[in-house]
Amino acid sequence: MSMDNLILLTGRTISQGVALEGGKVSRENVRAAGICTFDADDFKKLDCIVGTPVKVITDYGEVVVYSTITEEGPHPGIIFVPMGPWANQLVNPSSQGCGTPNYKGIQAKVEVVKNGKVLDALELIGQLKEA
Repeated sequence: MSMDNLILLTGRTISQGVALEGGKVSRENVRAAGICTFDADDFKKLDCIVGTPVKVITDYGEVVVYSTITEEGPHPGIIFVPMGPWANQLVNPSSQGCGTPNYKGIQAKVEVVKNGKVLDALELIGQLKEA
């Protein structure tokens, strides 16, 4: 199953900050930042269960992350990926001269990944070096 025409937002979260206390390469960090949150009604359209890996795709890249339902909302048509190496795969690398990429309002598509693996930060970065 997949969903098109979603708007991706990224930002910092409290649980991400707590997980970083254990280190950027910890499993807790993957569970806190290697995720994509969905509006509850949008999530039903994916026809999967919470925690199922999904591939988030933008014009700038793609990444496999765990799926979850937002506790805020409703925000139909909007998905959220916490800032970090996973979100960095999805944003425009150009900063348009200001030094910071645009982390909000990015057109995205999501696909359920049947046997997908969410990479930890080191695996993700290692994969980029190989490309």
